[in-house]
Formats: sequence, C-alpha cells, structure tokens
Amino acid sequence: MSSNATNAAARGRSSSGSYLLPLWTRQDSAAATTTEEEELPTELNATVDGSAESFLVVSPDKLSVKYAAESYHSYDVGAVQANRPAPASRLAPYYFEMRVRNAGSKRRVAIGFTKEDFDLCMQPGWRANSCGYHGDNGFVYRGGGKGESFGPSFTTNDIVGAGINYASNEFFFTKNGTMVGAVSKDIEGPLFPTVAVHGLNEEIEVNFGQKPFAFNIKARHLSLLPPCASFGVWLPLYNIKRKLVILKNYFSLIKLHSC
Repeated sequence: MSSNATNAAARGRSSSGSYLLPLWTRQDSAAATTTEEEELPTELNATVDGSAESFLVVSPDKLSVKYAAESYHSYDVGAVQANRPAPASRLAPYYFEMRVRNAGSKRRVAIGFTKEDFDLCMQPGWRANSCGYHGDNGFVYRGGGKGESFGPSFTTNDIVGAGINYASNEFFFTKNGTMVGAVSKDIEGPLFPTVAVHGLNEEIEVNFGQKPFAFNIKARHLSLLPPCASFGVWLPLYNIKRKLVILKNYFSLIKLHSC
C-alpha cells in the first residue's frame, strides 16, 4: 500500500465517520444475504473427467486432492474447481486457502481462479480466462504459458491463499498469513476457486472458511478497499448499480450523524 493510501486509512479511522465502518460492513453482509443470495463455495467438485481419473484422487470429504501417479506430459495436470463460483455481487473481498500436505519432488502445485469451462488438464493461468500462483517457481500466470515473476515459491506445509478484491478489480495471493501481492483481474463473469497438482504424491487441502484462515482477511478487509478522501474513510464506489441499497443506507447514516 502506498504511503498516501496508508495516511488516508489512518485519517479514516480517526475521523468522525469512522464509527460507521462496522455498520457499513453489516449493511454489505445483509444485502448479500437478502438481495443476491449468492451461495459460497464449500467443497471441491469431486467429478473427475477424462484422463484425470487415472491419477487424481479427491478425498471423501471433498476438501483435499492427491496426485496418485507419475506425470509424463505437461497436460497431465489435475486441476479441480470448487463446487460453486466465488460470489461476485458484494463489497467484501472473496478469499480461500490451501495447505500443501505434500509438494512432491517438483512442487508443481498451484492455486487460483478459472472460468467454468476451463480445461482442467491445465494449470490455472496456463489458458485464457484463468489466473494462478504456482509453487514450483513462485510465478503468477494470467492466461498464457509465460509466467511473471511474482513471489516466493511454496512447498510442503505452506498455506497459500487466493482472493478477489472487487474494489480494485485485482486477484491477490498470500503465503503463510502474509500478503504476497496482487495482479489485475481482466476476466469477466463467474470465477471458480481452483487448485492443481501435477506430480506423484502431490497433495493439497482446501479451506473455504470452514476453519480460521492463516491470513486475517477480516482485518485486511478495509485495507483492500480504495480510499475516498471526501469522507476520510474507505468507501467502495466501484459497482454502484449493484449496491444502491447499501449506498442509500450509508449516506442516510452520514446525514443522521451530521445533524
């Protein structure tokens, strides 16, 4: 975060309107529940099609996946999507994590987001309409075979997270509870949380919020939103049409407070 953004956030916390932030968050949560009814991802899609059936094993609880054979080709990837796409009509960032139970000898595990029709024999980020952070080299891939230097590699016992910051229109990634970085999100439409393994004995476990995250997403919620200097608080203005109810209630609270 830039120093200007940090200063703006600090001013927002000390300003007269800062006490409204919890109310804003509750308004956002209520709107997501009552007006949009978006169900969150809860598990992996256990349906494994095609050649992946010979090497990919999804656990009975649908929260872990293991690569159970040798990999001989670049297209022998075992990518698995969540059972539902990430919610799109909300203010709070969406986030999930995976723990690397076993990185294998080549650490070709990955995490990211893909469209529903993505080729699951490919790593997230290797094809259009996808983005992925890869364990073997720490690169991020955004729809092509050439990765971009991004962050540290990851291996056995690391906890890696992926999220969508709707306010800034970015994907962001974490490692062991620390923010790694963000890249622009240039994909429209529903996106599925996706994990991938690509080598013998590689195994990962996903966390869709059924237990506490290593990364404190709630504490970082406000810092992931863009500043609005006129109010001295973090005010998302990126998708007003879908948030008219929230904005109306928010400005009503400000007007009431100013009386």
